[in-house]
Amino acid sequence: MKARWLFSSSLERSLISFAALSGCLSALGCYFISQYFTLSTATSVAITVLFLIIYFKLFMSTYNKIISSFNRNHAHLDAILNEDYNQLVKPSYQIGCIKQLQQSLITLSEELFKKKSRYDQHVFLVYQLIEHFNVPIMVLDQNNKLSYANNAYSEFKNTPWQTLRYSSAEALGLIKHDTNWQLSDAITAQQWQIRHSEFIEQGSCHQLIVMINITSALRESQLQAWQQIIRVLGHEIRNSLTPVIGMAENLAIKLTEPRQAQALTVISERCNHLNEFVTRYGDINKALSLNIVSINSKAFFNQVCAIYPEVEFTRSINCSTFNADRAFLNQVIINLIKNAIEASSSPVKIALKIISTQNSVNCITISDNGHGLANPDNIFVPFYTTKQQGQGIGLSFCRNVIEQHKGSLSLVNRDDSKGVVATILLPI
Repeated sequence: MKARWLFSSSLERSLISFAALSGCLSALGCYFISQYFTLSTATSVAITVLFLIIYFKLFMSTYNKIISSFNRNHAHLDAILNEDYNQLVKPSYQIGCIKQLQQSLITLSEELFKKKSRYDQHVFLVYQLIEHFNVPIMVLDQNNKLSYANNAYSEFKNTPWQTLRYSSAEALGLIKHDTNWQLSDAITAQQWQIRHSEFIEQGSCHQLIVMINITSALRESQLQAWQQIIRVLGHEIRNSLTPVIGMAENLAIKLTEPRQAQALTVISERCNHLNEFVTRYGDINKALSLNIVSINSKAFFNQVCAIYPEVEFTRSINCSTFNADRAFLNQVIINLIKNAIEASSSPVKIALKIISTQNSVNCITISDNGHGLANPDNIFVPFYTTKQQGQGIGLSFCRNVIEQHKGSLSLVNRDDSKGVVATILLPI
């Protein structure tokens, strides 16, 4: 049992045990041979000792070469584990199993290097793709700290993401509940949802977090509810108005007294007006047939400004042309300018500006010096209006037109002074 332990516990122990055993047996054989030739005992011992010295010197040379080969292979494997594929191992033997082992390690290193190169290219393409998305995306490292983000995330944070690099997830407003990431701020969470996945980069697990703005989806659901209400009300109102109009017109023909006939005419006109009013509300969000053309910016704004000679316009045009449906966009701009005029006191001053941004959009802004928005959250809600003669349809129509251009419309109070700035974003 002890002899088996000596030869099987490790390669080094096996080699040393074999060398010691074979050396002793060889030394005994050498001594007996010397005695056979009737050499003196001193001479026989001297020959035996010399034989053992030569034997163990040759053994140590072979032993060191074998162990050195395994140490080199171990170092090569350690380099592969650390993704260092540039290690070159000089073969200790030209043929044999150790040569085959070293060649296999070299082949493995080359294959892993090729796969890592392809993976690095894929990761690079992923990061390039992330950069071009217009939704906020961030990458957290294995310690849940920010390692990368795109320009959309910088805009979301109103600061370059590089200034937030290595910030913890908690500092970025993220919390992890079970296996899902969530926004810690309840108000922000009402507007944004989190989608995440994991990927491996340089042997470490990273988190890819995508922020999705759900405002448009919520607004679409809200509009669908409004449209359903409008359809039901419109159907009931039209069914009630139609017989009233018919009876009023028939009675107006039969009556001879002018005042009574005039009263029935007014009833008929108001019924027709109410019927038209309901029909217009039913068309707030109907699909439009757009004719997208290239529009000269200067000529377009000059034409719009000419409609209101009493308004003091300032124009800033930083792009020569933009793409849109001329007729519909003209109506949107006129509606917004009309709102600005009605909200302003004399002298009315309106600033028009158009620029091309780095995010492949054209930005049109209309700024006024009016009293501002009293309730910005409800300005796009159908039926909502702060005007005495208003119907609450203009801004809903404007937003529908811009969104069907694949753009966006927003109105906010100005920060620098009183008034409102309307911003239209249109794709280039």
